[in-house]
Order: sequence, then C-alpha cells, then structure tokens
Amino acid sequence: MTARQQEIDTNLQFFLSELPRLLATHRGKSALLRHGKIEGFYDTVADAVRTGNRLFDDRIFSVQQVTDTGTDLGFYSHAVRLGRPQRVADLSRRGNH
Repeated sequence: MTARQQEIDTNLQFFLSELPRLLATHRGKSALLRHGKIEGFYDTVADAVRTGNRLFDDRIFSVQQVTDTGTDLGFYSHAVRLGRPQRVADLSRRGNH
C-alpha cells in the first residue's frame, strides 16, 4: 500500500468513526483531514481543498462532506487518491486491512 493510500484509508476510517458526532455539530460542512485528524471545517468543498493545497505541499489530505447521505464530490469523491476516485461506500466495504 502506498503512503498516499494509507493516508486516505486512515482519514476515512477516522471520519466514519466520528461521523455520528460530527453530524450533530457540523452537518453540511466540508472537513479537511490529514494524518487521521480533522484540520478544520469549511463551508464548501472548494474552500477545504484550497486550504489543503495551501497547507500541505505534498497534497496528501482528504476532504469529506459531513452528511448522513453519500454525497458524490466528483473528482474529490470523499477521499482523493491517485487514479480512480473512491466513494465512501466503495472504501467502507473493503473492511479493515
């Protein structure tokens, strides 16, 4: 597994574990994640991506929308990886590694 994929998987697992709590406090916001922690919440996906690009020179971070329904973020698609974007449903079905 590449470092980028490991980062994405770590961020997604953390995000999914925190989602019930986040829904109560940040519903509809976009979360910027890195190293299995939330770096901040933003009003739009674009704001979160801009901030991630500015803060992290290696461009390894995830953006998740805080929602109880799967929201397709297009290219960012919940967790950006090199190659084919993954959706939360795709990654969560893979189980623990």
